[in-house]
Amino acid sequence: MTRLGLAALAVVLATVLVPLGITSTWLSLRVDSTEAYVDTVAPLADDPELRDALADEVAGAAVAALVGNVPAALLPDSLDTAVRAATQRVVDNDGFPEFWRKANADAHREFLAIVHDRDKGVVADGYVFIDIGPLLDDVLADFVAELPGGSNIDLPPQSLLVPVVPESRLEQARGAYQALDFLAVWVPLGWAALVAFAVIVAHGVRGRLRTGAACAIGVAIGGALVLLLTQPVTDAVVEQVDAEKQDLARLVVEVVVSSLDSSALTAVIGGLVIGAGLLVGSFLPGRSRQF
Repeated sequence: MTRLGLAALAVVLATVLVPLGITSTWLSLRVDSTEAYVDTVAPLADDPELRDALADEVAGAAVAALVGNVPAALLPDSLDTAVRAATQRVVDNDGFPEFWRKANADAHREFLAIVHDRDKGVVADGYVFIDIGPLLDDVLADFVAELPGGSNIDLPPQSLLVPVVPESRLEQARGAYQALDFLAVWVPLGWAALVAFAVIVAHGVRGRLRTGAACAIGVAIGGALVLLLTQPVTDAVVEQVDAEKQDLARLVVEVVVSSLDSSALTAVIGGLVIGAGLLVGSFLPGRSRQF
C-alpha cells in the first residue's frame, strides 16, 4: 500500500474512533463519578419546571395521605389548593438545592452498584429511584401542624420515589458500560496514535498539514454523529419509565445527556476550526513539498 493509502486508512480509522472516544470519555468522567454526576444535575434545583413537577408529585401524594389518614372533618374544603401551596413553599425553600444534591447522590450510588458489580436485589420491574419522600414528609408535617388538634395526628410513614431508569436495563447494559468505561483511556490513545501515524507517513509538509486537517475534520464528523444520536437515546431511556413519570424523568436524563452534547459540540467546533486552519496553512507559499 502506498504512503497516501496508509495515511488515508489511518485517517478513516481515527474518524471511526471519535464517537466512541467522546462517549466513553464522557461516561468515565461524568457518569461514572458520583461527584461529577451530582454537579451536572445540581443546577436543576433552580429550574422552575423541575420544582413545579416535583411539587405536583408531592402534592398529589400528600393529598392522598391526608385523605386516607386524617378525619374529613379536620380537612379544609380547598384541600388540593392548600396542599399545593404548602408543597410550593417546601420546594422553594433555601434547603431544596442541598436536598436535591443528596437525593441524586443516593440514586447515583445505587446506579453505580448495579452497573459495576451488584447482582442481588435486581428485579425485572425495579427502578433506580430519586427519593423525594423527605419533601412529602415536610409538607405533611407542616400541613398537619396547622390543623385543629394537629399535634394528636400521627401519620404513618410515607414513601415517594421518582423512577429514573429500570434496574433490569442497567443489568443488561453492564457489560457495555464497563467496556466503555475501560475504553475511556485507550480509545483516545489509539486515536492519537493513528493521527500521528497518518501525519508521519503523509508525503511532504503540505501533505502532512492536509492529513492533519482531515483528522481534525474527522473529529468534527464524529462529534456531529454523537449529536445526532443523543436525542433518540434520550427518548429510548425515558420511554422505559411509566408514562405519568416521564416528564420528570426526562428533565433529569436530558440534563445529564446535555453534558455529552456539550462535549460533542466542542469536538465539532474545534475540529472544524483546526481543520480549516491546517488546510489553509497547506496552501500558503514557502512550504516544502518534500520531507
